[in-house]
Amino acid sequence: MKIVCPNCNASGSIPEHVIPEDGHFLDCPRCKHGFTVMRPRATSESYLVDTCPACNYSTFGEERFETCPKCGVLIKTCLERQREEQRIVKEQVLLAKTYSHDDETAPPEETVSPVAEFIDSLHPVNLVGWGCGVAAIIIFCMGAWGVLDYDANALKEQISALQDEPVSTWYVFSRFGLIPWIKMLFGAATMVTVYFFLQRRVVALKLLTILVRMVMGFIPLYLLICFVSWVLQPISHSVSGYFVEIINIVFMVALFGIPLALLDRFLRDRRIVSIVKL
Repeated sequence: MKIVCPNCNASGSIPEHVIPEDGHFLDCPRCKHGFTVMRPRATSESYLVDTCPACNYSTFGEERFETCPKCGVLIKTCLERQREEQRIVKEQVLLAKTYSHDDETAPPEETVSPVAEFIDSLHPVNLVGWGCGVAAIIIFCMGAWGVLDYDANALKEQISALQDEPVSTWYVFSRFGLIPWIKMLFGAATMVTVYFFLQRRVVALKLLTILVRMVMGFIPLYLLICFVSWVLQPISHSVSGYFVEIINIVFMVALFGIPLALLDRFLRDRRIVSIVKL
């Protein structure tokens, strides 16, 4: 098939059978102008070509033929066979893609053993959170038990009988009812903080540090108040009694203060701070 560049009128030829139905885009070798070459419309001579699709014989001119003068192949039969072969190849490719897609199986899920899951859960954040959570539950239960067991009237009668003088409700509450309420509220606040701490919230890390330091300050203060209250009681006090009370204060402060101080220091450790950062 003869083609002519619409820009510079350069001419050339191209096999007609290689041109698709929607045309073929070419660049002119002389002026580099791009243009689209369309296949001639189908007519009664639609199988007259100037280049044989079988042996590539060409007349290099306007002469066209229906049977190749070189190999003798019938152009119509050859083109129809090529189109059929192309259709079969396309169907085979499509079927191959379809079956390969259907045969694809999802990648097997990696199974993790319970031992591996348990080891992964032994992260410092989880260990601190679980430990503080257990302690918070115990403190909350102790406080709730004290609140439920608190009976102001019965305590007033007992204290008044021992001191031979009436006592106020506030005095009874400050000595026997305030601490259970403090324990229960502190335990509830700690449980909420631990929950968010296990969710890796940085605010929970700060709150947990504050709660730990509050306990570190409350324990010696409470023991000192109890010691002063014991001293002010109208009973005889011996030197050995003072010694025992002081030793008891030192022992209790060390018993609770040392673990709390280590916990406070551990909460500032890189293994905790680098994880609790959301």
